[in-house]
Amino acid sequence: MASVREVPSRYGVRSERFSTLMAHRVHTILLVASRYDSFLLEEEGQLAELLAREYRALNLNLRDVPRLVAAESGREALELVGTTSFDLVVATTRLVDMSLVEFAEKLDAVAPKLRLGVLVPHAWDLPRLAGLRDSGTVDHVFLWQGDVKTLFAMIVLEEDRRNVEHDVRKGGVQVIIVVEDDFRFLSYYLPRVYAEVTRQTAEVVADAFNLSDQLLRLQARPKILLARTFERAWELWQRYSDHVLALIADVGFPHEGTLTPHAGLELARRVRQEVVDLPVLLQSSDASVAEAAHAAGLNFTPKEGGAPVDALRTFLKDKCGFGEFAFRLADGSQVGRAANLRQLVTELQRVPEACLEHHASHNEFSRWLAARTEFELAAMVRPRKVSEFGSVAGLRTFLVDEVSRYLRDIQRSVVVDFEENRFDDLVSFARIGDGPLGGKGRGLAFVQRLLAEEHPILEGVEVAVPQTVAIAADVFEAYLETNGLRSVLQRLSSLEDEEILDAFRPGRFDRSIRSKLAAYLKVLRVPIAVRSSSVLEDSPYQPFAGVYSTVFLPNNHPSLDVRLAQLLEAIKVVYASTYMKGAREYLSTTPHRMEEERMGVVLQRLVGSRVGSRFYPLFAGVASSHNFYPFAAMKPEDGVALVALGFGKTVVEGFEALRFCPAHPQVLPQFSAIPDILRNAQRNFWALDLTSMDVIPGLRSDANLVQEDVTEALKRPDAGLVASTYMRANDALVDGVVSGGAPLVSFARVLKGRGLPLPQVLQRVLAIAQTGMGIPVEIEFAADAAQAGGPPVFYVLQVRPMIVDRAVQTLDLESLPPEQVVVQSPAALGHGRTDGILDIVVVAHDLDRGRTREAAQAIDRLNARLREEKRPYLLIGPGRWGSRDPWLGIPVGWSQIAGAAAIVETDFDDLDIEPSQGSHFFHNLTSSAIPFLPVHRRYGGGEIRWPWLQARHVEASEMDGKVRHLRLAHPLQVLLDGSRRAGVVLAPDGD
Repeated sequence: MASVREVPSRYGVRSERFSTLMAHRVHTILLVASRYDSFLLEEEGQLAELLAREYRALNLNLRDVPRLVAAESGREALELVGTTSFDLVVATTRLVDMSLVEFAEKLDAVAPKLRLGVLVPHAWDLPRLAGLRDSGTVDHVFLWQGDVKTLFAMIVLEEDRRNVEHDVRKGGVQVIIVVEDDFRFLSYYLPRVYAEVTRQTAEVVADAFNLSDQLLRLQARPKILLARTFERAWELWQRYSDHVLALIADVGFPHEGTLTPHAGLELARRVRQEVVDLPVLLQSSDASVAEAAHAAGLNFTPKEGGAPVDALRTFLKDKCGFGEFAFRLADGSQVGRAANLRQLVTELQRVPEACLEHHASHNEFSRWLAARTEFELAAMVRPRKVSEFGSVAGLRTFLVDEVSRYLRDIQRSVVVDFEENRFDDLVSFARIGDGPLGGKGRGLAFVQRLLAEEHPILEGVEVAVPQTVAIAADVFEAYLETNGLRSVLQRLSSLEDEEILDAFRPGRFDRSIRSKLAAYLKVLRVPIAVRSSSVLEDSPYQPFAGVYSTVFLPNNHPSLDVRLAQLLEAIKVVYASTYMKGAREYLSTTPHRMEEERMGVVLQRLVGSRVGSRFYPLFAGVASSHNFYPFAAMKPEDGVALVALGFGKTVVEGFEALRFCPAHPQVLPQFSAIPDILRNAQRNFWALDLTSMDVIPGLRSDANLVQEDVTEALKRPDAGLVASTYMRANDALVDGVVSGGAPLVSFARVLKGRGLPLPQVLQRVLAIAQTGMGIPVEIEFAADAAQAGGPPVFYVLQVRPMIVDRAVQTLDLESLPPEQVVVQSPAALGHGRTDGILDIVVVAHDLDRGRTREAAQAIDRLNARLREEKRPYLLIGPGRWGSRDPWLGIPVGWSQIAGAAAIVETDFDDLDIEPSQGSHFFHNLTSSAIPFLPVHRRYGGGEIRWPWLQARHVEASEMDGKVRHLRLAHPLQVLLDGSRRAGVVLAPDGD
């Protein structure tokens, strides 16, 4: 029979593959025994409890302990089989109403696929059962020696039989073949084989990435396959030879129907002809065989006393790879040891060449990896010999690269439990604490898993999540309790933001948390972002985008103690932001209560490069799989992206950025002609100031960021990817940075797919994320120059779901009397009717853009008053709402307009504005389902009847009438047709 061999795809998602192993369990056992035999079986206590205790002792999942159903006679058992589903029947030898042979025949007639095992309470019954076992009527026979391990062995033997074909073929699971025909010895020995293999597997998988990974890998322990004859053993070998970890055999057992004294030696000789270094353990009651076994290079142990179990333990550790890897020379002298893959990489780089050649020639690296359930890696290194590489140095490089790459790639799909002695640059995502990761952490962990399921290289670009450590929300709750902050939170309404931060700052973290964060900083000596990740954040309906703090740390102080103090302080700033005014007011607009919010924190390695005293990525931005403002040939599902040089703060806070559709990257209205490009190109970018190594963040969590002129960034060597040069002599633009002209940010090359094909990568990543989430998504991203000798890297910094109303009902907005329409927008967001608006807050379209901050403060005051009076209002104003660039719009925070029932956005008199999209403000707006009506000259058109507004009653006026509160006698009405993206604001009836 052909050997089963299917090597899994290179470094696949291990948890997905392991979760399919051991699919067929023995859940329910029918135990058929007389009352006396039952008493013998349960002499030490309830059999079910004893079995559960055995599972517990071996750290196995208690959910897998089978349920036992008792029958006192063969007739009762057969009736139960007819009405109840069982996975295994276990009977004793002497039934009260029929012989065991008769029962076995009747059971086979009514349930031919149901397996039958026999527990023999007395050794003198064994000889007469041999024929029954050989006939195939009885599947398992064990002598009951007063130990529940015997029943456990029968259960596992049956489970291994059921699962071996699938688990070997699909999972690469290894096999140990045991050849033994002595039932009495087998009943003693096999339970201990299972226990020892399970225990040693648990020891080696203790190096798993987390508890979940450890439990899954326990399912991949080697299968134990039992043979009683030479022919059956050879059949198992031929079928599973590529996955056999070891052969354990008696020396004498049946061969060609006759008990053959040296059958074990012959079997070992044959398998060693095919696999010269296969570990073989022979055992016999005849000690004289030892010399022949040792002469053949085989391990041998006598069967008497405790020798077999002791020899088994040593054999598994030293020969089968369950112990530490001992690096030895050919003479046996030891030159190094490795307990896990990380230590293996270290030792591979330093041990002598002769040592590497010795182990590779005996297949010992592959065997050690397979014992640790690292089957993909074992398959990669198994056939490798020095001759393939031309030198031992080539072999060394291959082994180091493969193990390192495996460690990095396999961790992309899992969240690792943070271990101080195991955290290094290869760890992609780790967690501290046992609670929820929060919205950002959850989204990043999910997208990391999605990307791991794809090929890591998309469009020639490596796509990854930056190295991340998530501090779970239970650490936050412990911080509140330990430092007595609950009482402070009870008087939040009376505290200013500075007072809240002052209350959080003196607190101390648990020693274990400080120790783990110190270990984290010992490894990471690069800038990091300390980001909020609350449990309510990044949900579809209340995303809390930009509501909580993010702190950027240079992380470059020479003292670890100072860097740790800065990190702890940054975490406290994020914690305190949970309760600051902006967050409280935002939360009040949602169905949630303050007590529901819990804060996680994400520590993320910043993407970027050092340029002089600054650190920043080549570019960063936001991309959405749904475009709310498509134009030309674009469709909403084509998506949209906004990208800027430097940190993404430029995009998410509404500064000037380049907007494009990934499906139509050359359609750029703001860059339609050279004068437009010169006028609209990005002028400033955000970078991290590396000289501020002593700055302790506070209420200004972005204090370490500085805004620079783009001319500084266009001097960096890789600027040609995002720059064009304006040649004044011929009024032309040339891609890249060219001497003799004026460079500017155009993103020309990346939009054309050169160097880093940004549009294609965004399309792929958005499609992967949207398919995984089952809903339109928005991602934040960043990219830097190509790695030395590697492809460019595109990093996903965050992913969150989007709410896109897909209205099917249409509203007749075209037949409305024109004189009744106050605002008309052809690109409105939302659907339905909003009634009862009696107030309007309007900002004049001729507002001096130098006074937008003053206008924001005036709106804040009016908003507070109207919210207190519980009067929702219509907000109308020029510029991009929520922009942090005061020259592009009114820089209000979300809480400053929280009372608005509908929002209208338009142009300044002296500046055409792109509609809001991609900012945190806009994401909160769309997710909160607030009607939004953009009216822009260049982007969709529309109309606002300013004379009608001028004629309304002014309840309050600020800034010389530039910000006005209008109060109406009768309510306005807002109608939005989501199916056609049309919206209107209607004047009151009779107005």
